[in-house]
Amino acid sequence: MLGGQDDALQAGIVETVRSAKNIEEAIFLLRDGLGLAHVSFHLNVSGAAPLDYPYVRTTLPSQWISRYVLRTYVGHDPVMREGFSSLRPFSWHELEMSEKEREFMEDARSHGIGAQGYSIPTVDRFSRRSLLSLTADLDLGLWAGFIRRHASSVIEISQVLHQKALNELGIGEPSGATLAPRERECLLWTARGKDSKDIAGILDLSEYTVRSYLRTARQKLQCRTLSQAVATATRQRIIDP
Repeated sequence: MLGGQDDALQAGIVETVRSAKNIEEAIFLLRDGLGLAHVSFHLNVSGAAPLDYPYVRTTLPSQWISRYVLRTYVGHDPVMREGFSSLRPFSWHELEMSEKEREFMEDARSHGIGAQGYSIPTVDRFSRRSLLSLTADLDLGLWAGFIRRHASSVIEISQVLHQKALNELGIGEPSGATLAPRERECLLWTARGKDSKDIAGILDLSEYTVRSYLRTARQKLQCRTLSQAVATATRQRIIDP
């Protein structure tokens, strides 16, 4: 089906994904609808490293997923590195890679991941990130043509999947509380059992500054105590201890 779809069919793919009962069903429908090799979707709502507490749905074979985990490939995966730091869609062949990253990509291709790849990052206004990745067994010229034809629809699909995943996890919009990075860091270390003196040493700040950040964070979260603030921030996925 690659290369032969008109605008109506592309719109149909978007609606098919939108109507899917969950993310897992959606990515298989997307894969089959566009004739792709594989589709993967990652969501990170915590602000922690993208695979520390992963939400992942993929059509990739379980054997490859096991190999990825056992070999701790996350540290050498250029797609994840770029995808959770970039704001723009990118083709995998355009990535600058270290020797370890190139070895990883060669191993991935040898295990049937797909000859070409394209990833679309999505970042919402609450800094929650997701990454939709598509692969296909095409030469570079055909793949470039496919991306030109389908870029707008797969970008729309990435946004649909982002919201669908949040809904699936029961995550709504945070209740108006937006913490500054330092406020979030101080609260995170508090959740991990550190006091103001410890946090000051870790973050190279004064104790007074740490206490000020914690007080402001507590007030923004509308909590009377620091323990309540930690619990609220954790529940709202502002921090992930």
